[in-house]
Amino acid sequence: MTASVPYKTAWEDPATRRAWRRTASLRCAALVTWPLGFSAWLFAVVMTPVWLLVLWIPVLCVGIWYAMLSVISTLSLMRTRRVLRVYPWQAGIARAEPKKNGSTRFVVPDPERAEKSVSLGHGGLIGTRGHFWLREVKSGRITDVWFAGDPRYLGVVAAPGPRRLLWVAQREATDPRMSPRKKGVSPAARARARAAGARVGGD
Repeated sequence: MTASVPYKTAWEDPATRRAWRRTASLRCAALVTWPLGFSAWLFAVVMTPVWLLVLWIPVLCVGIWYAMLSVISTLSLMRTRRVLRVYPWQAGIARAEPKKNGSTRFVVPDPERAEKSVSLGHGGLIGTRGHFWLREVKSGRITDVWFAGDPRYLGVVAAPGPRRLLWVAQREATDPRMSPRKKGVSPAARARARAAGARVGGD
């Protein structure tokens, strides 16, 4: 059932701003732990025999990978806020589905052709399987989600509330090596997506 969210944009909702600040706090806290982890790793290297480098080097590689994931996640905070400042929440129209490769798919109706749907993916990288969205969707605890954005370009999904904000995007909307989507999108929709940070191409 579709619920009414009485705000012109998602960012006008005080609950959304609280959810964004909570998400920002968690991601920044995770980012800060990696320098501390590296210090602990360096201490362990110095205080243990040289032959144990066979163990410590793989640990460092894993730590660097997770640190990169934390950086990417933290950088998406500004992108998330930009989308929320442009689009309102749409509750009860989008659903989350697990995929066989361990990632998650968010299925949202096409804004200009409601009989068709558009999918946005999340996850699938090594180290992301324990992420909230992949874990909760796979278990079936979350199926319906709130969505703000244009699924043909980008958007933000949230657990109803909203909670657990997640920025998602089509690759062509962010990758300069790909041609932006133009077909089947009105000029007004493209202008709005551009304001939210998507690559939409020239008129």
